[in-house]
Amino acid sequence: MSLYCYKCTNQTLSPTKLDDTLSALVCEACEGTYLDLLSYRTWLENHPAVNNANETLDSFSADELDNTDNALICQRCRKFMLKYRINNEHKNTINVCHTCDDVWLDRGEWSLLKYLNMQDKLTAVMSEPWQQQLRNQDRDQSFKKLYQQKLGTDFDKVENFATWLSDHPQKSDIQHYLSQHKP
Repeated sequence: MSLYCYKCTNQTLSPTKLDDTLSALVCEACEGTYLDLLSYRTWLENHPAVNNANETLDSFSADELDNTDNALICQRCRKFMLKYRINNEHKNTINVCHTCDDVWLDRGEWSLLKYLNMQDKLTAVMSEPWQQQLRNQDRDQSFKKLYQQKLGTDFDKVENFATWLSDHPQKSDIQHYLSQHKP
């Protein structure tokens, strides 16, 4: 049975290798990649951890990066795929069909994962704790941005005071004083 592109839907996928021992299928038209999670997990068990943190990957260029905004339909079971954010610095999402255990990576997303040293964290990205951490970071950034707008130039003073207060041994006494103090 031929598998068709999850994005183009009418292009047949061709065999490729994401790594020496990690087989996948690629769409020649949109350059997206289909990855079977069983193959990925097998690769992960036999793949030594690599740290690319100090390395610039020649194959990664943000200009060559796509992200499908609309929902994709699994080409095997015809159900909607779920989207999982990689991190808060990039808008890219990993599309996953949990029924078939399939992943769709848009053009350049495997290179992005390698660039971020996350090629061995694909299953972690799909976990609730990972996604909850991203939502918490978003909430914290929004909260901070709101108060930066409200307080303007005084925000840095408040931020420095909050940092000082968080480590202070009499933090609760100081907070109580501030809440009760009437200048």
